[in-house]
Amino acid sequence: MRTKLSRSPCLALLLGLLIFGVGCATARSRQTTADGTVIHTLRRTYNNVHVIVRGDHAVMIDGGLESDAPALARDLRRIDVDPSQLRAIIVTHGHADHAGGAGWFQRQFGTKIVVGAGDVALVEGGHNDALCPTDATARRQLPKHQSATFTPLRADVTVAQAMALEPIAGIAGAIVPVAGHTAGSLVVTLDDVVLVGDLFRGEIVGHSATTHFYMCDLEDNRADVRNLLDTLAPTARRFFTGHFGPIGRAAVERFASAGPASR
Repeated sequence: MRTKLSRSPCLALLLGLLIFGVGCATARSRQTTADGTVIHTLRRTYNNVHVIVRGDHAVMIDGGLESDAPALARDLRRIDVDPSQLRAIIVTHGHADHAGGAGWFQRQFGTKIVVGAGDVALVEGGHNDALCPTDATARRQLPKHQSATFTPLRADVTVAQAMALEPIAGIAGAIVPVAGHTAGSLVVTLDDVVLVGDLFRGEIVGHSATTHFYMCDLEDNRADVRNLLDTLAPTARRFFTGHFGPIGRAAVERFASAGPASR
């Protein structure tokens, strides 16, 4: 009996570390690319917002939930980025947990918003498209996420084909449409880094790549990731995701090589 009692606190502590340490709803981290570009990850409500900083230039990838935007503005100031001086926010796709906060920054600071051409209707309507859950967790959360809304916003720049990042952000790289998670999903490629939005996600615990909670065509998704690795970003070593992560190339290779997950 004493053995069981002594182990229980250890188990509770381990579970607590896993839930509140590894998979934190709110977190900040900083990483540097091979050419010295800094990528800050600001996580709120399990949604990653990435801030790319090169010299005096800063661009934000996604805006999180609309309700988290004022706190994100404070987070930016803590990393010495003036929210009013962001060159742009690139919305990887038009779902509420990525586009909602972008609209707040646009209204508050006049921030330029970049959206994939296929998602203009989503951001102007302020709602999610039809979601296809890929696991039991997503099926339980579907009513909440399907009904999520945000204040409609307008796109200042729409991306219908690959374009250079530098004219928008003053930072070398590219913005590339990769339709799949939504019709207008975008990825952003830098020197040895790719910011993939919800093309795939990180694991809640660990460093693997896995299928996003919502994806309608699983086979096509694997093909898109394979194309990303082979063609769009053949030298990328790190992949920054919209949820959890970041993820190393070897883990993404394993994900792309595995068969599509069953629903």
